[in-house]
Amino acid sequence: MAFEIIMPKLGLTMKTGTIVKWMKNEGDHVDGKEPLIEIETEKLSHEIESPASGILLKKLAVVGEKYEIACVLGYVGDRDEKIPAGTGVSEAPAAAAPPTPETAAPQPPIQGPRERVFISPLARKLSASMGIDYRQIQGTGPNGRIVKADVLRFAEKPPAQQHSAADVTVPYAGMRRAIGENMSAANLAAPMVTYSLSTDVSALISLRTMLNSGVTEKSESVSVNDLIMKICAAALMEMPVMNSTLTDAGITRHATVNMGMATAIDGGLLVPVIRGADKKSLLSISKEAKDFAARARSGKLLPDELHGGTFTVSNIGGYGSVDFFTPIINAPQAAILGVGRTADKITAVNGEAVVRPIMGLSLTCDHRVIDGAVAAEFLAILLRLLENPVRAVI
Repeated sequence: MAFEIIMPKLGLTMKTGTIVKWMKNEGDHVDGKEPLIEIETEKLSHEIESPASGILLKKLAVVGEKYEIACVLGYVGDRDEKIPAGTGVSEAPAAAAPPTPETAAPQPPIQGPRERVFISPLARKLSASMGIDYRQIQGTGPNGRIVKADVLRFAEKPPAQQHSAADVTVPYAGMRRAIGENMSAANLAAPMVTYSLSTDVSALISLRTMLNSGVTEKSESVSVNDLIMKICAAALMEMPVMNSTLTDAGITRHATVNMGMATAIDGGLLVPVIRGADKKSLLSISKEAKDFAARARSGKLLPDELHGGTFTVSNIGGYGSVDFFTPIINAPQAAILGVGRTADKITAVNGEAVVRPIMGLSLTCDHRVIDGAVAAEFLAILLRLLENPVRAVI
C-alpha cells in the first residue's frame, strides 16, 4: 500500500502551509523519517519527513503553492505500486474562490497569438503585480506549469535577459504579512501609551561580569538580556496587573509569567515564549533563550512555542544606535518593554558628575488595562531591581 505524505498541523493556529522545496525527485529512494519536503507557515519553516521507507512515487504538491492541513502532498511506496486514482492535489491547492471581474488582478498584456499556458493562480497574480509577461517564463511544475518560484527566479534575471524589464516587487506574504497584519490590528485596537526613562545599569553589568567570571562555555554564560528578562519576571510578580492579557472574555491576570522574547531573523521577527519565567533560574532562562534564538534563525521553532505569552521584552540595544523607541504590544498582552542601547553618559551621583553606563527603556501599555499611575509604579519596581539586580536572581 502506498503511504500518503500529509500536510501536518504544526500548531493550534495553523491552517495552511506553503511548499518551499522537495528534497527528493520522483523515483528516488527515501528512508522512513527522512526529511522529504520543506514547508513554510506564516512565520516558520518545517521539514516533513517521509512516512515510510520506499520510493517517492508521486509529487502532487507544487513548490510555491499553499495547501490546507491534512492535504495529501504525495506518495511513498514500492516501486511498482499504484497510487490511488484521481489524485491531483497540484491542480487544487488551497486558494481563494475564482476571481470575479471586479476582483481579478490585472494581467500584463500578451502579444501575438494566444496559446494555452499552465500557470498557478498565485504565480499569475504575482507576475501581474511585477509587470511580467508570464508567457516568457519557463515553468517547472507538472506539465510545465508556472509556479511562484518560477516567477521570482525570472524576476531576478538581469533586464537584458528578460523580454520585459520591470521593478522587482517582493510579495507581501508569509511572515511579512503576518507581522504586518498582527501589528496593524494591535495598533488599531489598543490605545497604546509609551513611557520612556533612563537608568544606571552599573550594578547590572557588574553582576553579569561576576556571574560569567571563569566561565569558558558560551552556553553557560549569561547575557544582559537574560538578566533583564529575569528581573522583569520578578517585577511582574510584584505587580500582577502588568502580567495581563485582554480578550473578549475579559482581563486575565496571569499567575505565572510567560515571557515573550522578541527575536530578529532574516526577513522578520519572531517572539518565542519562555514559559514560567518567574519560576525558572537565571541560568535556565539563559539556556532556553539561546536555544530559541538559534532555532528561530534556522526556522526550527514550533508554532506553539510562539503563543501564550503574557509579557514581552524587545531588546534592540545590541545595535548601539537607539536609546528609546515605541514597541508595539504583542496582542492580547497588555504591555511590552523595549530596551535600547547602553551608553556611557555623564550623570549626577551624590552631587558629583560621573560617567556611568546608562540604558534607555520604553514601556508600552494598553491603556484599556493599565493606567499611567500603574505603569509608573511598575517602572519604579523595575528600576529598583535593575539597580539592585541580586534581589531578582536569588
